[in-house]
Amino acid sequence: MTVAASVIQDLRAVVGAESLLMGEGLEAYRLGDRIPQAVVMPADDAEVSKSLALAWEGALGVVPWGGGSHQSIGSPPSRYDLALDLTRLNRLLVHEPADMTATAQAGIRMAELQRQLGKHGQFLPLDVSMPGLATLGGVLATRLSGPLRCRYGTARDLILGVRVAHADGTITKAGARVVKNATGYDVTKLYLGSHGTLGIILEATFRVYPQPDVERGWWLPAHDLGAAQVLANRILGSHLVPNRVELVDEVAGRVCGVSGPGLVVSISGLPETVQGQFVDLERMAGEFGVTPSELRNAEGAWTALSDFPWPNAGWIGQGLWVLWRGGVLPADCARAIRAIRERVSGSAEVAMAATVSHGAIRGRLGAEAPEPLVRALAAARETLVGLGGYLVALRLPEGVRDGIDVWGRPPDGLGVMQRLKAAFDAKGILNPGRFVGGI
Repeated sequence: MTVAASVIQDLRAVVGAESLLMGEGLEAYRLGDRIPQAVVMPADDAEVSKSLALAWEGALGVVPWGGGSHQSIGSPPSRYDLALDLTRLNRLLVHEPADMTATAQAGIRMAELQRQLGKHGQFLPLDVSMPGLATLGGVLATRLSGPLRCRYGTARDLILGVRVAHADGTITKAGARVVKNATGYDVTKLYLGSHGTLGIILEATFRVYPQPDVERGWWLPAHDLGAAQVLANRILGSHLVPNRVELVDEVAGRVCGVSGPGLVVSISGLPETVQGQFVDLERMAGEFGVTPSELRNAEGAWTALSDFPWPNAGWIGQGLWVLWRGGVLPADCARAIRAIRERVSGSAEVAMAATVSHGAIRGRLGAEAPEPLVRALAAARETLVGLGGYLVALRLPEGVRDGIDVWGRPPDGLGVMQRLKAAFDAKGILNPGRFVGGI
């Protein structure tokens, strides 16, 4: 659909000529083979609302944008008329250190958010990849979480409320700015992981935590993944309170500066508490014939683990690469990684890591040509599905996207999801076709 000149004129009147991009500059907003006809960069909620109202009236396909770091997640849009860039909505609005809550706009970069919270010795424990680019809204819309979920949980456990712009421009809020909020349905969680198809998150209120006095990390080598899994189960079932328990294979281990396979474990808190837990960890590991070695560059290891499998987590070699994430039962992480490696051996290179506490696996598959890569990804997905899990492609190179579905088999609740989409966005203008089942 061609955006009418009158709509462009109206959008320009809403956001100003300098905040409406056309012609040059649109390439940066490309998704697959699609480029928007215009980019709108609103400065506040009112401009978002008015821009969406114009798009609604014209039935224009709208794709919300943050830093663009994870826009490869999802199918290409079926319609792409406008990109709605929210990076001007980038303020920390409220921070209540005593209540351990904060509210920030969706366009704030995660690294900047952490910097501002850090002024009061606090942080939001969402250690997502590429925090210098990723925005809060994008992280919540895609429900990304890193290895710190082992201790702090995911976005669903941390977000208390959201303010949302709906397809027709109506702005609503869900949840509250207090930790105890038990009235009505928890609508907030509807928007987390909905990939902007039900509404566009404008701001979020969340729990924050004290920055630890000390954080230390150790490498626990294992002779195979199965042994590492047994040790991880022992740690997670004990009195220890680790921040991270990451199972890594040989390749992912090298990215993190260790020699895999094995476990990367971190513990934080007061110095004497951390030391006491390490003594217990050392004793526990010794029962399995493992001697922990302290990480010399722990901060670098945390960054690499959070970034993996994205390219900035380390060099991934030549050829074509698929990035993916999946899930199985926590006790099946090693079994899943081992089975995938056996299935794709000889046809594709593979690297994998897993947050054992949540059964969250992420990996890379690489090959020189599209055909073996399509087969390898299909085999990896079949393996996880066979274990009762799932696999979602995070990034697909050219020549591979046409041969495989990003999301895999639709979930049993697809019908409910479609009805929600119809209720929230009857014209289907928000991120059309990008989510599971073509929603």
